[in-house]
Amino acid sequence: MWSGRISGAWARSTWARSTCKRWSEIKLSSLSPFRPLVQAAFLASFVALFLALEYPAAAPGLFLAADPLLALASSLYHTGAWMPVLFLAAAGMLAVAAIFGRIFCGWACPVGFMADISDRVVRVFWRIKPTGRLGFIQYGLLAALLIFSLFSIDALSALDPMVIFQRSVYLIWSLSGVPVVLLLIMAGSLLAPRLWCRICPMGAVLGLAALASPFGRGVNDSCIKCMKCRRACPAGAISKENGFDTTACIKCLKCERACPENAISFAASRPALPTFEGRRTVLAAVAGLGLLALAKVAVPGAGASYIRPPGSLVESKFNAACVRCESCVKACLGQVIRPAGLDGGLERAFTPVLDFNKGKCERCGTCGSVCPTGAVISIPEANMKMGTARLDKNKCIAWAQNKKCLICEEVCPVKAIKSTGRNRPVVSEDVCAGCGSCQLNCPVEGKAIVVSSEGERRRDE
Repeated sequence: MWSGRISGAWARSTWARSTCKRWSEIKLSSLSPFRPLVQAAFLASFVALFLALEYPAAAPGLFLAADPLLALASSLYHTGAWMPVLFLAAAGMLAVAAIFGRIFCGWACPVGFMADISDRVVRVFWRIKPTGRLGFIQYGLLAALLIFSLFSIDALSALDPMVIFQRSVYLIWSLSGVPVVLLLIMAGSLLAPRLWCRICPMGAVLGLAALASPFGRGVNDSCIKCMKCRRACPAGAISKENGFDTTACIKCLKCERACPENAISFAASRPALPTFEGRRTVLAAVAGLGLLALAKVAVPGAGASYIRPPGSLVESKFNAACVRCESCVKACLGQVIRPAGLDGGLERAFTPVLDFNKGKCERCGTCGSVCPTGAVISIPEANMKMGTARLDKNKCIAWAQNKKCLICEEVCPVKAIKSTGRNRPVVSEDVCAGCGSCQLNCPVEGKAIVVSSEGERRRDE
């Protein structure tokens, strides 16, 4: 009913008709050659912003802050500690989509740019036939992701393109792994151009906002139905019947440029409503839930006990809130945070853990400042307790060999280690903050003093 009202309002508007007529004569395809340059500039900006995450960073990276999918999913499971300014940034992204459509996907998304590069490489060797929209899969995945978020189960880390790309940048920058997910997305070009963009949940959110966009694809009477526009469209936005899906269009302008009759233009027009395949979307959502659930149990953990950054949520909520973006890992002043491996299971892989054999916690709060979801927040230094140090007297030089060694006492920032009358260190567990300075500096091979998560203080919000 409301779609009819929209159509009627536009039909009755003299201003709208005259505007459409004037703007339909404007060709934007002249901007198309500059699109790769714009995409490269955004990719470079994304990488530069991530590499700039270091002490004393005060906020998450701009791209994660403006990620509407991250904001939407986080709002479903998270309470407290969220920075309202991030909602404003995400709202800004949605506002852009509501005006210009999915222009971010076509001109700014770094994952989309990588998909374009792989598309170009694939087309050198063989020709890919035009494929359908796959919207039912896209909105099915979005529904599955939001349902998981509602029940405090992480799915963003595997389905959010901004998170995927930032984690990939970290893996390449640190030489600590292979960006498998990003490579799989690029390999999707073997099946269809920009295959990921057709099923991307973030693209689905932007596509819903694009329903309000007054800038749509128009086709005039000179169209000869050659369908070169459909073959040129990398997003499957043009159907076999020359129909147009505004939720799929990424405003790449390739259709306008490919038209031999100059029959296509992007101009102000009445907002169009797509046709959703309800049954197939529900089935795709169920399949998505099953695949995500299967992935969670595919690699079971060995019950590893991790030490988390100060200000972290309790473990069950932390695993749901953390999107594995590696912002805290990159920004850590003491270089003590590293991504978890598979020893704790696939569910906890790439979440931040403290490795006191590599560094120590400076208790600066930077990790909480750059976290985009509130899985970690900055808390007063007096409230920080990551765990408790335990001394093995059988390994300790002072205890086992009766030699003078008070390094752990000297480096402890909270004076939790005191020496006895015989110069033997003793840990005051109530005072210990679990910062790891003692473990890092212990000269004994295998470490005579080790910090565990016992006694940690975690948020339960």
